[in-house]
Amino acid sequence: MSYMSEAEVNARAAAEGPAEPTPSVFVMGAGVVGTALAARLVRAGIPVTGLHGRQRELTDQARAISGVVATSDEIPEILSQSDVVIISVRDERVPEVAARLVKEKRLRREQILLHTSGANPARTILAPAVGHVRAVGTLHPLVSFADARVADEARSEVALGVEGDEPARSIAKRIVRSLQARAVFLEADNLALYHAGAVLASNYVVALADMAQSLLIKAGVPADQALPVLIPLLSSVVQNLAHVGLPGALTGPVERGDVSSVERHLRTLQARAPELLELYKLVGRDVLRLAKEKANVDAAQAARLEALFKGVPAAGSNGKPGA
Repeated sequence: MSYMSEAEVNARAAAEGPAEPTPSVFVMGAGVVGTALAARLVRAGIPVTGLHGRQRELTDQARAISGVVATSDEIPEILSQSDVVIISVRDERVPEVAARLVKEKRLRREQILLHTSGANPARTILAPAVGHVRAVGTLHPLVSFADARVADEARSEVALGVEGDEPARSIAKRIVRSLQARAVFLEADNLALYHAGAVLASNYVVALADMAQSLLIKAGVPADQALPVLIPLLSSVVQNLAHVGLPGALTGPVERGDVSSVERHLRTLQARAPELLELYKLVGRDVLRLAKEKANVDAAQAARLEALFKGVPAAGSNGKPGA
């Protein structure tokens, strides 16, 4: 992750008040998220007392990547001595793990129990442990973890969604502060909406990249080159978003009012990739909305584009787009 300058760190510390003692953390889950999170916590100077997973092979990999003592059989006693326990497993397994910790009497009432799911309120998904710990909360990394080693090595600043009981929110904020990251504070009722937004910005972008790759291959680009040639384009879009925001980052034929190019796209998709035609039109409507927000799009061009995206032939086309 990118580190702030000393002046920025001091300014944030002054604004947030005196730093409290750094909590010790135990991570339940040796998957990609748990491993990458443990590694980042260690790098930030947060004592990670251990990491536990079900599969020995994954646990060994987690140990090698994070440098944390990892176990895969019995849950070690050190978990009970840690200030914070973070459950980082698949959403459907979080209640199961919480219930196991309660059943085996691993939790103390002084502890904070967090989970890394972005869609589920802490008091719902950690329900088995409520009343057995001081507080429960959510600490959701708002970043794409496809590979633990890559995620650990990435230096970009990240944001983390925080939700839950006030003591859990407070300690989550301290962890985020130690990570020099950004906290996004949320209410339980809004988590699913927040997570849907995160899915659109990550998972759906991957799906769109796959569709774009398929079109390039149909256009004659060698299969092994289609994705690599798209990566700089995707990266430039992210950089534009970072530097000029929305709707400023929008470029392309709709933003320019280039009706003829959109007509050619629609004709070609209808003939050669009809499965993507409706998606192109659906997303095109929102692209047009952004284009109108960004610049004074010519009214006549905007009307023709809107008609095309709704499936209505443009005026003067004799019923044939682009005629």
